[in-house]
Amino acid sequence: MLRPAPAPGREAGGARGAGSPEGGATASAAPFARDLALVVLAKAAVSALVLALGFRAVSDDDFARVVLAQAWAHAPRLDPTGTSWLPVPFWLNGALFCVLGRVFAPTLEVARAVAFALGLASAALVHVSARWITGDRRAALAGALLAGAFPWSACLGVATVPELPTAALSLFAVASLVTPPAGPAPPAGRALLGALALVIATLSRYEPWPVAVVFAAMALLAAARLGQGRAAQAKLSLAAVVALAGPVAWVVWNRVAHGDALHFLARVASYRNAVSPGGGDGTLLRLFAYPAAMVREEPELFLSPVALALIAWRARRGAARQAMRPARPFPPLLRAARPYALPGAVAALQIAALSLALVRDGAPTHHPERATLLALLLLALAVGDLSARAFRGASPGARRALGGALLVVLFLGVFFRPHLRREHFNPRTDEVAIGRAAAELTPPSAPLLVEVVDYGHLATLAALGRPGSAHPDRSIDPRDPPVPSSFDDPASLARRAADVGAAYLLGRVRPSVIDLAGPPLATRGAWGLWAAPAGSASGAAEATP
Repeated sequence: MLRPAPAPGREAGGARGAGSPEGGATASAAPFARDLALVVLAKAAVSALVLALGFRAVSDDDFARVVLAQAWAHAPRLDPTGTSWLPVPFWLNGALFCVLGRVFAPTLEVARAVAFALGLASAALVHVSARWITGDRRAALAGALLAGAFPWSACLGVATVPELPTAALSLFAVASLVTPPAGPAPPAGRALLGALALVIATLSRYEPWPVAVVFAAMALLAAARLGQGRAAQAKLSLAAVVALAGPVAWVVWNRVAHGDALHFLARVASYRNAVSPGGGDGTLLRLFAYPAAMVREEPELFLSPVALALIAWRARRGAARQAMRPARPFPPLLRAARPYALPGAVAALQIAALSLALVRDGAPTHHPERATLLALLLLALAVGDLSARAFRGASPGARRALGGALLVVLFLGVFFRPHLRREHFNPRTDEVAIGRAAAELTPPSAPLLVEVVDYGHLATLAALGRPGSAHPDRSIDPRDPPVPSSFDDPASLARRAADVGAAYLLGRVRPSVIDLAGPPLATRGAWGLWAAPAGSASGAAEATP
């Protein structure tokens, strides 16, 4: 369909086991199934290791998404949040909460189990994409295994955020239009699958929107190419239209619901301006923020190609000195990397679009590397593929040198990574623990007033799992006027508890709460749970002059 480079031939890896016509689809089905199972099992092992090491959440957004999905399951509506957040993740998780609700409550644990399963599905999509891009079984397997294991992929494979599934769907879409080096051209119907993947991706996150535009252009170019049958042209043209359906639908919805087609951009920009009133970093730093974040967060993925190039240069230079002409000391990796040129160009265009959006205050406010996951997945596929080819085709001496170089790269990454990272993960352990305790110790329909110190209260709400009965005591949205916490003094707390009819109070253990409600029913870290005093409303009236 669209060929990124001329066929490099068997020397660059060929298409052995790729399901070529010579081998037949039946012959390749069993190895493909085994490879896919291996990738999924490896991803499950990586995810289990990440959880065993204590990772639970990237940021408070993880908990916010669970709370909003719980609210959707409690009261479904077309636009789950009414904000700039796209709807598909809430539809999916909320629907699963509804289906599983007959057996399990919509708790944080259920949300994390769903995230674990979505991580496995993402790994499967990445492997299929790698097969489509390379046309080589072993190359795809090596790349997919690395793509499922590098740190950000590992963490996002268990986090309750949609970045990894979204990036995997985007990669799947781009790969559906790529002709592997040894051919044959992909069937036109494959582009329709890619377009449908982009509908889900573009209604989950904003990063795939530039990918959808490029995909539509690529599909139309392929449809216009000479030699295409009418049926293939129709499918490719339809794929181009379908790929843009998500962004178009969201823009139309914002125009209908909010009176402004770009309402979501205005919300994101207003939040960024409220968080960083002075504008934050300068224009030049913003333009390079995403590439810098990629290198800072995944240095091993960038150092590995450098190590491969250096070892290849050294091996060939040594062979030239010794006049070793009959055998090559290192395989021709540059030609083997050509299949990644077209997907890499799409990822580069996506990062350029994100950088421009960041300059205009229309990009994510934290952990920018999350938005570059498509590029990181592609880089991991290429590094895994080329490293496997290098070990397979290099001379024994070059193989030993390559192994040592990759170990050095891994050591450098492990050593320097803690010093490079700007933002750290926040598991909100105490907030989650008190939410679980409240779920166990209070009746399901009892109203609770929850203290809002920072966005950590979202972890408490997610663990509690009762969207209809939990009431935050105030808003801390930086766009809203600042409001003092009602937990700061007994009179304010009594009034606020009476306003929402709270039967229980959930907040930090401190004198202002103990003076009103007495000793807590339970404590977890600095947090406690109290029964609200029955006479709190009258007590508030007496305490107020």
